[in-house]
Amino acid sequence: MPSLAGSLGSLALFADLPPESLEALAASMQEEEFGEGEWILRKGQANAGLRVILEGEVTVVIGGIDRAVLHAGMFFGEISVLLDQPVGASVVSRTPLRCAHIDRADLIPFLLDHPTVTLRLLQAEARRVDDANRWML
Repeated sequence: MPSLAGSLGSLALFADLPPESLEALAASMQEEEFGEGEWILRKGQANAGLRVILEGEVTVVIGGIDRAVLHAGMFFGEISVLLDQPVGASVVSRTPLRCAHIDRADLIPFLLDHPTVTLRLLQAEARRVDDANRWML
């Protein structure tokens, strides 16, 4: 299995980061593993941090309805981190899951120091908002 820094470097979100930045990021993250059907986040949970999916899939559940499936390379928990508020959706693993978790206290300085990653995160979030708007039409 590749190192956490190597796994992060293979993801579009962190593409083009130099090795020393990937190593520093990996040092501030914890790897987590979940079995199929395990709840990772529950709506209302505080200080959940950002999770980046390294392997597997999750389902985002809002109002008891499965709203989205996220897979390797995607992330969740960003809204809670960026707004410093409790989680607005629940997330459950669809398959065995391996992800990397970073707390808000470590993520915010990282994003401020790496504007390209911040832009990619915001672009992904804008796509999600655009998709959600299309569901409402």
